[in-house]
Amino acid sequence: MKPIPLLHNALLVAVVAILGATAACARSEPTVHGPEIRELRIFYPYTDGAERDPFARPEPSLYDILQQVWQATEDENVRGLLLRVGPLGGSWGSIGDLIEAFAGFRDSGEPEVDGRPIYCHFESADNVAYLLLASSCDRISMTPAGVLDLVGPSAVMIYARSFLEKIGVQAEILHMGRYKGAGDMFIRDDMPPEAKESMDAILDSLYTSLIEATAKRVEGDQDKARALVDDGPYVSTGALEAGLVDAVAFAREAREEMRERVGVPRVTPVRVAPRAQRLTLGEFLELFGGREEKPRESGDRVALVFVTGNIIDSERTSIGDAASGPFVRTMQRLERDPGVKAVVLRINSPGGSALASDRMWEAARRVAKEKPVIASVGDVAASGGYYIASAADAIFAHPDSIVGSIGVVGGKFNIEGLAKDLGVHPYVLQRGEHAAWSTPVRALTPGERRVFESLLRDTYERFIDRVAEGREMKRERVLATA
Repeated sequence: MKPIPLLHNALLVAVVAILGATAACARSEPTVHGPEIRELRIFYPYTDGAERDPFARPEPSLYDILQQVWQATEDENVRGLLLRVGPLGGSWGSIGDLIEAFAGFRDSGEPEVDGRPIYCHFESADNVAYLLLASSCDRISMTPAGVLDLVGPSAVMIYARSFLEKIGVQAEILHMGRYKGAGDMFIRDDMPPEAKESMDAILDSLYTSLIEATAKRVEGDQDKARALVDDGPYVSTGALEAGLVDAVAFAREAREEMRERVGVPRVTPVRVAPRAQRLTLGEFLELFGGREEKPRESGDRVALVFVTGNIIDSERTSIGDAASGPFVRTMQRLERDPGVKAVVLRINSPGGSALASDRMWEAARRVAKEKPVIASVGDVAASGGYYIASAADAIFAHPDSIVGSIGVVGGKFNIEGLAKDLGVHPYVLQRGEHAAWSTPVRALTPGERRVFESLLRDTYERFIDRVAEGREMKRERVLATA
């Protein structure tokens, strides 16, 4: 028998270690023996997607949390929920999924006792966390040294054309679409009216949702709710005096309070962990360029496909990005699979590559001709994210999801002035009128600018056509909106 080479030994050990580590990430399920209160911890924003980085510690997703809420809803022994909440950042849209799930839990209880109660406790909370608390909780407590950062949404827009000029850099950015302002910060020193209009609309929407939720704490008085937001942030005593919380206490005291009020002897903490999934040898080898393993599910089912992160044109899976190649291949498999009766696209993406978006749109559109395709928007489906969503038969979004941004932006930075100041002297040699159009050491020529603008316009027109087809709208109406 030949000795196994050292490299193969190391690879085998790595495979075994990873498989073992992944298998150890099983969800912590409470063992129930009679009535109980479940304690869930939502301390930070959770990602939407199902992707796994086998070399990083597994983290739970929003879907994992929702599963715990749904499981508690179906379990008659669960008499209430205790939520411990932390700052939730910019998750304005996806927080709606949690609010809906908690409403379902409460409404599933006995009507004569106003459903099953949800008590909440926090050490530190921000706007989005308080939106969740005020919308879902029957009682809110706050730790004595905590901070409630209830201040309303804001956006800081920076414009740096003059700064770039001072350091010898010129941004040559072209936009297609009046409201497509992604490159404005590099080519302007002021905010365009269109950018202010769209940003004001977003902030107004988020602010309205926050006020409506806060008003639930003050008998529906929205004027008082606005005044409370204007007076933030709050320490615990101030939050209590304002009626924003019901008690100042530690987590242990909040737990005891709920246990006594509900009349249940046990509060069971639930560790929200990623679903137990083994990393197969095929998946491991795929990381090193091997073949993708085909799914082996059988029976009638609905497929859930995540489009999360920046959209990139790549044939390889990229952690944190939505790569076109793997998505297209997945949609092709789902199109051919007779057991898949419908597809849900969960989209949480600000956009990215126009080429990748078009490839992914076409793949989703082909599936939609054979079976229902539904798009569900998390926090954002903008630009390329909306491009793909428009291929679906229907698009569902929460009131605070950011949806749209129909337009195209592209360009380059010209560092010719900076190079001269630094004593760098580039020489550009080319064959072909536009051969060096993308070089950063000189500006676009008039001819290059015309050609580049035509490329962007072609992409923009295609974007409009895709939306018009998918949404069954007249092209003129899409243009007016875009």
